[in-house]
Amino acid sequence: MRLGDVRPLPLPVEAAHFQGSVLSDSAGKFLGKKQVLPAHFGLRDFPFPQFEVRFCHCVLEGGQQSRWWVCERQAVMVWTRAWRRWQRWACVGGAVVVAAWLLLAAPCALLACPPQESNEAPLDQPHQEKDALRLLCASLSLVPTGRQQEVQGSPQLGEVGPYKVVYEWLPSAHTFTINESVTYSTHTTPEMINHIGELASRWSGPISVAVFVPHSDFCLAAARIAHLRACGHPAVRERVAWHLFWPQDAPPAIDWHLAVDEDNDCTDRTTSVRGFRATEGLPYPVNVGRNVARSAAPTWFILPSDVELYPSQGLAEQFLAMVQQEGWQMAAMWPRVFVVPVFEVATLVPANKEELIRQYFRHEAVYFHRHVCPHCQRFPALAQWVHQLGVPGTLQVFSVVKREFPFHRWEPIYICTKEEPLYDERLSWEGLQDKMTQMHELCLREYNLAILDRAFLVHSPGIKRKKTSKAKSEAWREPFVAKNSKIYDLIMDEMHKKFGPSEKCRRH
Repeated sequence: MRLGDVRPLPLPVEAAHFQGSVLSDSAGKFLGKKQVLPAHFGLRDFPFPQFEVRFCHCVLEGGQQSRWWVCERQAVMVWTRAWRRWQRWACVGGAVVVAAWLLLAAPCALLACPPQESNEAPLDQPHQEKDALRLLCASLSLVPTGRQQEVQGSPQLGEVGPYKVVYEWLPSAHTFTINESVTYSTHTTPEMINHIGELASRWSGPISVAVFVPHSDFCLAAARIAHLRACGHPAVRERVAWHLFWPQDAPPAIDWHLAVDEDNDCTDRTTSVRGFRATEGLPYPVNVGRNVARSAAPTWFILPSDVELYPSQGLAEQFLAMVQQEGWQMAAMWPRVFVVPVFEVATLVPANKEELIRQYFRHEAVYFHRHVCPHCQRFPALAQWVHQLGVPGTLQVFSVVKREFPFHRWEPIYICTKEEPLYDERLSWEGLQDKMTQMHELCLREYNLAILDRAFLVHSPGIKRKKTSKAKSEAWREPFVAKNSKIYDLIMDEMHKKFGPSEKCRRH
């Protein structure tokens, strides 16, 4: 019977009636909670299996001639046998849990020694990290570098800018001439310095590294550089030159003229030390590092790249051989840069294009940021590039393109010279789009981008994918992104005034 149903009863009303939620006959006899009423009453089992009770009352119309039942519903708790059975099992389960705790946990708690009272308040995590850095600075065995370097301003902002630079803080053992090779220039924080060892084992030319060392990060960087030079790949000492840069308001905590004594003790005591920048939340001026490392390169050709990107085997030698053989054709492409495609792999870093393509078609390699930022590193004619292997041991130009729509958001990594535009030092790594303005300027200057056929870079193993909780995980970036966006708009306005409007070079 539905709510509000009204049905005539063929039997006298006195046959049964409700008293509260208990069903009884006219004599007061209890019918029971599971008693089924006669069908002609139009009611179902009582109580109902749902959590409800129906309340009925009699309506008289026209004296005693017309009698009706009027039934309604009310949501209440019905105590059925199933409900009572569930209660019994819940009580039994609770008793078992309590008994287990009394037998196992309680004796341990009673027998354990109480903690020693301390007069000092416990240090929180940031204070512990700062103390670890201070202890590291105090315990280093330092020696003079033997060089008289000068503090300079950054390459783009100069002396009026907020950053200071020391070039050739620790030079490489080998001195390179301008046309001897290609310089791999990169930048890093102390946390990422260990990648330099892998780079040095794969790159035959000089490596120029700019290290960000605010305050006590200098101590951490100095210790890790010394460890890498003493115990890492021999090419680190032979071919890597180290440069320092820091914010003007956070200079090195100790005298930067000193370096850590390389005593061949290969015990790394800095693995658990967290850096000053990470602890304080300082933004990373990534483009200052890029410009410093590129400016310090000893050779004419330079590959400005990131510290986690490993080059294909023989890239430097093969590139120089190509330039020497086809130099006259290269001049016809002026102005130009030579694009090195970037990929990421699941586990193994390939040495040559054949190995890379095998992984690519097994879905163990993808172009860089394929799942995170598809437009950032997808280059024109990628589908053709992966099917044309080229000649092993050589390099050729695969194609020459412009950075124009629909590739106006492409951020390629390329071999260039010191004559190309610098990266804008007002942008931070945390704020994203740190290379977009430099690439926009290349477009406005009508640069040709020559994509190499067999050269490539591979990110350290692991294919990046978007996080399901990206909004929460990336929330810390929002202030930096907002600041970079304002600076980006300002730079675009400056370029518009300098070069004029361009339909081909779109803003992004």
